[in-house]
Amino acid sequence: MNMTTRCLSKILACCVLLLVCCMPATAGIPGDTDGDTNISADELATAILGYLGGTGALTAEELSLAAHNHLHQPYGQLVAAVLGETYLIPSTSYIDQKGVPADSLIHEGLVTKLRPQDDGSGGYLGWLAERWEMSDDAMSWTFYLVKNATWHDGTPFTSADVQFTYEYFRDHGDADAPAGSFLVNSAILSNVASVECPDPYTVVFRMKSCAPLFPETLATGPGIGVFPAHIWKDIDLPSTYVDSKQIGIGPFAYTSTIPGTLSKVTAYEGYHGEQPYVREIVIRNYEDEDAAILALRRGDIDFISGEFGLSPRKAEALKGAPGIGITQIPSGGQAFEVAFTSDFYPANITAFRRALSHAVNRERVCWLVGDGARPTETAFLLPALAGDQINPATNGRFSYDIEEAKRQLVAAGFNLTEANGRPVLLDPDGNRVEISIPLAGKASTNAVDQKIVAVLKEDWEGKLGIRIVETPQVDDSIYLDWISRTAVHFDGMPGRWHEDIDRLDNFQRSPLGENYYHFDNETFNRLITELKSTADPAERKEIGFRLQEILVEEVPCIPVFSQDAFMAYRSDRFVGWDAPLLGGGGNIRLFAEIRPASAEVGLRA
Repeated sequence: MNMTTRCLSKILACCVLLLVCCMPATAGIPGDTDGDTNISADELATAILGYLGGTGALTAEELSLAAHNHLHQPYGQLVAAVLGETYLIPSTSYIDQKGVPADSLIHEGLVTKLRPQDDGSGGYLGWLAERWEMSDDAMSWTFYLVKNATWHDGTPFTSADVQFTYEYFRDHGDADAPAGSFLVNSAILSNVASVECPDPYTVVFRMKSCAPLFPETLATGPGIGVFPAHIWKDIDLPSTYVDSKQIGIGPFAYTSTIPGTLSKVTAYEGYHGEQPYVREIVIRNYEDEDAAILALRRGDIDFISGEFGLSPRKAEALKGAPGIGITQIPSGGQAFEVAFTSDFYPANITAFRRALSHAVNRERVCWLVGDGARPTETAFLLPALAGDQINPATNGRFSYDIEEAKRQLVAAGFNLTEANGRPVLLDPDGNRVEISIPLAGKASTNAVDQKIVAVLKEDWEGKLGIRIVETPQVDDSIYLDWISRTAVHFDGMPGRWHEDIDRLDNFQRSPLGENYYHFDNETFNRLITELKSTADPAERKEIGFRLQEILVEEVPCIPVFSQDAFMAYRSDRFVGWDAPLLGGGGNIRLFAEIRPASAEVGLRA
């Protein structure tokens, strides 16, 4: 390409950005002749010269889009439908109740986590941290910050904001603090002894004990957000504070909200990273999945999201629809389990839990649930996510075997008898074994818990003689109290909580863990503590295998099945969906990386 043509392309590209036309749009990326979704200078020059000569295939609006793509300048409007409650834009404050701006578009932390890939890639992606390093003894971590970042009000970002954030977590981590002031996730930073700022762009975390995986802690969520100190220094009640300006630091800046209806963000011109390709994101709330799907088919929206994605059945029905793409994220939805409260009778009897581990018909549960449910028998971890971290010796140890369940119950002193032609299970004291199973929480979505109960009744009542006396539907606000007083409950958690051996700390008895099982095994607790202080991958894997052996032997829970997550989008309007969806990094990465493929998106009001 000669100098004259190169200069002409640059000059005309800037001029084309000003063109406004309502001519029909074409499919694909306008001007992209080699299919790489990038508009090179040569491709743009060819398109411009063709347009001026009257021989080009692009309309004025399409040429404008091509110029935006080439110059990497935001263009058009993307409309995303969010099913149910959304944290894309926090409704009341910079942070949600957990202290993490989950999947927010306008906030960033130091790092975020990427999903493991088949080629071994994954790890962490820097946001406000360019790079980081660990001391030899893993007692300190140094993060080197980006130097050109500003908050959305123009205030420079510095290490002081990071230090303030930690101190804010520390000062608001007391559960006995006044209502609205407690940050639930404060405990995850409890190993931080202090934060030092040697200069405006360097932060040093001093740890109380060695922390070889501290970036994992910071990447919890999609990442613990950094607070703007100049705004939050006088806020005493973080979870109740109404932030009308929503000052963040991400690629999009908050514009407006209509409560319960929609929120808008706009590409932030002063963003420290690469500019997004999309000018404006509109997030519309839909309570009804069918209504969102209809809007997608009509072209009123471009993307359907949700905490766990689109239901597999609805996603399957959308496959092949004109202009619509579907991405399936392995184990990106929820994972479900039968959970025991290990200090409540009869779940406090290990032999009882072991026996029942053989009396859960996963295949039948999955058939009844449908929607792409697939059985899992590993100790809490999911094969699609945890890979070689899973101890192969634990596979199949939770297999369905009613006769084995009977044998283990009898060996433990239980008596399997009959009454009126039906089996009856008596405990060693001669009392009828009865349990109640509260229904609520994440497992109640799409009545999954009711379907699990239906299958359990077939085996636990019909074959083992355990009487399920009630299955009360309890309010979510009292669910945690209920499960602490019942032997059995169901649990559903996002797939990301089953992806790494570090997640096994859910079973650790400690003030910091979310140990809803009340599981307390001295060896397990010690190994978890050892794991958190071990950096060598081989040693960590060995410890992880031992942890899984304990879980299989002690059975604090029975893994049942998991579901993939499905995302639906307009493939004729935007391209590049799959990479960020499958790679992780939250909605920031998704909406910052996808590119407009149709000039039509620039014509929206």
